[in-house]
Amino acid sequence: MLLSKGVGFFMIKLDNVTYRYRDEDQPALKSINLEIGPGESVCVMGANGSGKSTFARLLSGLLNVQQGQLKISSPRSRPIPVGMIFQNPDNQMVAVTVEKELAFALENLGYAQSDMDKLIGHNLQKFNIVHLRQRLTTELSGGEKQRVALASVMIFQPDILVLDEPESFLDEEGKAALGEELINIKKQRPSMIQIHISQYPYVASRYERLLVFDRGEVIADDAPQNILADMDLCERAGLRFTNRAGQRVVIPSQTDRGGRSGSGALGSVEVDKIRFAYSDSDYVLRNLSCTVRAGGIVGVVGPSGTGKSTLGSLICGILKPTDGRVCYLDRNGNLVDPETVAGRVSGVFQQPERQFFLPTCTEEIAFGPKNLGQRLDSQNVEALFAMAGLDADTFADRDPFTLSGGEKRRLAFAAVLSMSPDFVVFDEPTCGLDQEGVGRFILLARGLREKGVGLVIISHDGQIMRSLADSIVYLRSDAGNLVMSCDEFFENPLYRKVVSPVDQLDLPGQ
Repeated sequence: MLLSKGVGFFMIKLDNVTYRYRDEDQPALKSINLEIGPGESVCVMGANGSGKSTFARLLSGLLNVQQGQLKISSPRSRPIPVGMIFQNPDNQMVAVTVEKELAFALENLGYAQSDMDKLIGHNLQKFNIVHLRQRLTTELSGGEKQRVALASVMIFQPDILVLDEPESFLDEEGKAALGEELINIKKQRPSMIQIHISQYPYVASRYERLLVFDRGEVIADDAPQNILADMDLCERAGLRFTNRAGQRVVIPSQTDRGGRSGSGALGSVEVDKIRFAYSDSDYVLRNLSCTVRAGGIVGVVGPSGTGKSTLGSLICGILKPTDGRVCYLDRNGNLVDPETVAGRVSGVFQQPERQFFLPTCTEEIAFGPKNLGQRLDSQNVEALFAMAGLDADTFADRDPFTLSGGEKRRLAFAAVLSMSPDFVVFDEPTCGLDQEGVGRFILLARGLREKGVGLVIISHDGQIMRSLADSIVYLRSDAGNLVMSCDEFFENPLYRKVVSPVDQLDLPGQ
């Protein structure tokens, strides 16, 4: 293994680079040969688990090349030549407050206090996070954390910028700010290399060059328009989802696993004039009322920091309202004791690894039912793996924390749905999923609705909302929350400021 940094023109070169994670039979990257020249802007796409994030971590020096050679040459000597934006912003937060997070790299590079103050103020404004300056990083929403991560990396102006799906947790304003900033960087520093890992064709179309990874290998390297026009390649590499007639996702029957039915099942969850505040801070939610019914799908949208994830936690009973109440009713309209709804109202977190704590994927899937006095046999477990689009033979004994971001999300779907819940809150369920995974989630949500399961879907994805939601809860920055039908929401052109345009993804129709 060799990693060298030379002097001369700026470039990245990989010669037969292979990387294998410990205890894994198959390498994450196989004999990669690539050159990326000065000023190139490159997008990287591929299915979940294809090696994209491993590639990014090798470039940034977080992993060491095991076989082959990685060479980074730069015309100037920089203490930190590569800056990386992680898919999960929590993985790069090191400071207590936002201000200190931005200062961290500058302090390590020996900047004078006066210069640090100017740069911090400039980047807070650039990424529209001035109001977060003194906030604790642990109290930020996913979108707010991603903005802070962007600002903290760009503050030291790296020669190579590696972005691992940075738009995953951003709202539309944040995505627009990111896009504008990347364009500005290109203009100001034309020799800088940008490598942007994404699952979205509309992101790839902005770049000059597209690399497609499949099972650890680069299977395509060309202009995005040429690759994306090859439908067979895109489908094989997980870049598109083909909704064939009659295609369904098979959801294991509730009755097979001791699930509830009839009058024992929950019929609705009612949010009644709730207000909520974290400790002594301002109210995140004010006077919000909405109802989720069995077999219905409610979409929750709004800018980052408006309380979407907080609402999901309140519905699941993880948080308690400061004022107002969350009521659970059975199919006959009778109130149900909140203490008895464990497993009946469940949630898939925005960052699914936060709900993993067991050594294997099989144990994660089996834990919920076991805790509720149910038992899954091997056939049940295999059916849940298949439902999530994971091969049971490959993933059964894998450590959940070794999975890619998209694979973790799929595992979280299986682990939560193994409990046969009556209601499920999905918080940004398509973040990190490839196109096959996004299409599978749509089919999964429709299958759950057919079984009478009520869903709350929190997302910035307009296509997901248009395809699935019956009604929309729109949480606004001014706390003027709105509840409306899906048609009413999309009839208002302002929806594009809240969710992505509905024509960006090739997903299954109604």
